Amino acid sequence: MQATLLPTRLLPCKQGVRLLAARPRVVRIAATATPLAHTTAQNGSGGDNGAAPQVVGVLPPAAVYQAAANAGAAKAAMPFGKTVLLGVVAGAYVGLCAALLMTVGPNCPGIGQSNPGLAKYITAAIGFPFVLLMILVCGAELFTGNTAMLPAAVYKNWVGSYLGNALGCALGCFLLLNSGLMPQFSNAINAISVTKISYSFKETFIKAVMANWFVVLAVWQATAAQTMGGMFIACLSGISAFVAIGLEHCIANMVFVPLGVITDVPGVTWSAFFLNNLLPVTLGNIVARALCMATVYSLAYGSLGKKVWKQ
Repeated sequence: MQATLLPTRLLPCKQGVRLLAARPRVVRIAATATPLAHTTAQNGSGGDNGAAPQVVGVLPPAAVYQAAANAGAAKAAMPFGKTVLLGVVAGAYVGLCAALLMTVGPNCPGIGQSNPGLAKYITAAIGFPFVLLMILVCGAELFTGNTAMLPAAVYKNWVGSYLGNALGCALGCFLLLNSGLMPQFSNAINAISVTKISYSFKETFIKAVMANWFVVLAVWQATAAQTMGGMFIACLSGISAFVAIGLEHCIANMVFVPLGVITDVPGVTWSAFFLNNLLPVTLGNIVARALCMATVYSLAYGSLGKKVWKQ
């Protein structure tokens, strides 16, 4: 589930496109493609009729990589306190949308018995896709997304966003526990919290890699999208996929499993949460985003590729 795109909007300039960094000291990286020109053929308008180019719906891959690189540069320059604050906001969004997920899908027993696949997709599609959309559009810092946007050397943002997310999830749990709505969450809490601590370290780690590969694909696609509708479709595709399959996301689990501990679900304990779930899931999330996405696309379009593929 990641991060505000406000500092990373593409603007036209003489060299093609560039992104405005949030702070003056952030390096501005020129995109390797010209997205506005990229739309001419698609929209059917030629370049010699004097008409202004239409706005592109989706950026080409090279420009998406540059947008992600610039987002990482802006995040690296963000003060630690601000990162924590926006991390709290992201964690709270996770808690709020977890309430929606737990209210709808797990409370459809008839559909679950007759069509379990459909029940899983209803649970996946109603709730968590909105978390990512809120974070991208409104602005917040999600640890699992920042591991893809930032190089592995930038630990300040990782620590700040992870800490902020944990505090925000704790706030979300507090609100849910004191809302008077817990009875409608009980089916989901019982099933989800027990399931998440029941797998081996290896299985949980691999599910975490798979989950955040889906999530970062959603973020990458949302970075490419230039409309609100396009961003929502990008969020829906990746987030609903990982939730429906039953994969693992460390920040989401900071809501589901603690609720199981606090409400005394049998077998769900703090030690089981930290050792059986949170540790392997956090590590798997980092691997998926930092290696499967950031490294791969740097090889394809960035400076790492220039070093590896140089003649």
